[in-house]
Amino acid sequence: MHLDYIKGHMGGNLIILLDGRQLPENEQRQLEIALEILSPLRLHGHQAGILFPSSNPNSLQVKIVDITNRGFIPACGGLTQVTGKVLATTDWAERFSIKKTWNKFYVILETASGKTRLDITRKGENTTTYTNMSAFAELLRSIGIYAIQLGEVQAFRSGYYLVADAEKIRKAFPKADFEQMDQYSVDVLANLQKEYHKATGTTNLHFCLYDTKTDKGGHLRAVYPHSALTGYIEPACGTGSIALAMALLMTEEGQTLGLSNGKTIKVTLETGGDPVLGGPDETTVEIIIEGNKLKAIFSHSFVEITSTGIVFV
Repeated sequence: MHLDYIKGHMGGNLIILLDGRQLPENEQRQLEIALEILSPLRLHGHQAGILFPSSNPNSLQVKIVDITNRGFIPACGGLTQVTGKVLATTDWAERFSIKKTWNKFYVILETASGKTRLDITRKGENTTTYTNMSAFAELLRSIGIYAIQLGEVQAFRSGYYLVADAEKIRKAFPKADFEQMDQYSVDVLANLQKEYHKATGTTNLHFCLYDTKTDKGGHLRAVYPHSALTGYIEPACGTGSIALAMALLMTEEGQTLGLSNGKTIKVTLETGGDPVLGGPDETTVEIIIEGNKLKAIFSHSFVEITSTGIVFV
């Protein structure tokens, strides 16, 4: 079987897009094939997006496969950013009958967490995608967002995400160095993740680490050690950025940091590059709560297509 693919990344978060019409109809086989393609010995990626045409205008159905959890996941922010770049700059928009103009268009991704709108703009060679992740933010809120004590460290549960302040971890483990992310530091994070699993009864490997020690003008630094238990850390993550902003907004932490008034938050995160705390890119998240309604938008400053072609499985 040969499959067309496009590979790209959002600040180092590696995404592979596939045409679902070329895969078997059986969902388990789709998962197995996507995981094989994502493996380090094949195309090497963190998430795969299996795309299908939709009967709705300017829409795509998307199944998202995650290499860390080795299954389908409800949302992926990096995938939305790469998809925006791909639709704006390649012929995959025509492949899926997405209507576009040169400078501005939109597409709706129909995901397991709900409809996700991408507003895509182009200025010269620069493409920016604004991802509306309100449905995903609502999913996190429905699961629960609150402070949680993990041994000596006070952290947050943000839906199925563990969110932790690196400075609070350093106070409990002074030798931890998340700028270098040596083995000791990775072990500290892995053990914290184990404590989180015990406290919540979950097994999800979704983790956002942040602190306030910025050096490029952002509000916070962040990194996403989803795979601390298995040794890999993502330098940028859209869902993790939303989970962080929601944790700050829905607890008193955002107000303590001067980033939220309890109803809104707009935060710029220093991310990307190497899998360490901070980075050369900017992830911008804005969340607004009006009554019972919630609006969450994010974008990332550096999205790149790295290869296109055919993969044999």
